[in-house]
Amino acid sequence: METPLYLDHAATTPPLQVALDAFTAAVQSAYANPGSLHQAGAAAARVVERSRRTLQNAFGASSYKVIWTATGTEGNHLGIQGMARAVKNRFAGVTPRILVGAIEHPSSIAAAQALEIEGFKVEMIPVNERGIVTAAVLAPLLGEDVAVVSLQWANNEIGSLNPIAELVSLVKNQAPKAVFHCDAVQAVGKCSTALDQLGADCFAVAAHKLGGVRGCAAFLLRDGGPSPQPLFVGGGHEDGLRSGTENTMGIAAFAAAAKARRELMNVEPDFLATRRSSVLAGLRELFPGLVVLGPETEKEQLGAVLAVAIPGIRAETFLHILESHGVLVGSGSACNTQGHSESAVLAAVGLDKELRNSVLRISFSGYETEADLQHTIQAFAKASASFVS
Repeated sequence: METPLYLDHAATTPPLQVALDAFTAAVQSAYANPGSLHQAGAAAARVVERSRRTLQNAFGASSYKVIWTATGTEGNHLGIQGMARAVKNRFAGVTPRILVGAIEHPSSIAAAQALEIEGFKVEMIPVNERGIVTAAVLAPLLGEDVAVVSLQWANNEIGSLNPIAELVSLVKNQAPKAVFHCDAVQAVGKCSTALDQLGADCFAVAAHKLGGVRGCAAFLLRDGGPSPQPLFVGGGHEDGLRSGTENTMGIAAFAAAAKARRELMNVEPDFLATRRSSVLAGLRELFPGLVVLGPETEKEQLGAVLAVAIPGIRAETFLHILESHGVLVGSGSACNTQGHSESAVLAAVGLDKELRNSVLRISFSGYETEADLQHTIQAFAKASASFVS
């Protein structure tokens, strides 16, 4: 049996060969604790620091400090809980508010809601039918009592892109005491815009979404801005912001993958959008009633994600039929362990209830060939025929 075509990269993407090579090299030559004073420890420390610079260059984040973490979830907790606790003393006599997007990743929403027992008030920022937070909607929610605004750059289920630079500017003007945290886990390595241009106070990123290995991530903190209260204390690693021995092998792999993705974007800026457009055109021919979720314009849509509702099918059944025809896709966020529950994202964007169980998410690596794309369309055709019969 041939290896199926994997099109669930928004959930996790297989490690790139360059990442595996970097991981293996670090296992062999940088196995020591980076905090040790001997030569082996110094060699590991050099890998960690070199990788830090590589990540800054790959993400266009020269004005940010890279703090190594383990997961994107941890980064979102640092950016929301860590920052909220750090700036709470700015709000003497008032109840500080935390604003979080209505379709954020569960790790962001849960991190914010957990702060309610510490005296914070949490409010959701609505999105429009394309899954985007607009300045017009955010502006009335802002004020002197806002402590944290947390918004994702790209939505993990439908791929909508928030106008982060515009929203950061708005928050700085209308909520000057607030920290702006951005969950960029789904976007980095897939969007060419430099993080320096977005200007958020901090970002969460993760290796396994762009070809690194799981168990390694980073929190990017703007130079000169506020620092979060650490979630972990101990040995004082990462300038005291994230204690714990560094994952040298994972860090090396993350940096290698990020560099490879930047090089690909430099050569072919539309490498994801072209693949998405090709498959979407084929699906529209197959399914005249196809409903495309998220924005239509490339400026507002992450090219890596194509979320569609196919009337008359049940996504859970259909994706298994697709698998039997050699294509693996997703149906919503793989980070939600309660996969059977209705997606809050689909409800927030106003998708008709009868279509919410018919949504499939196709997500690309950007390395798919034309033959892969045609195979995908053919698999959908075969699955449709099987489903009907």
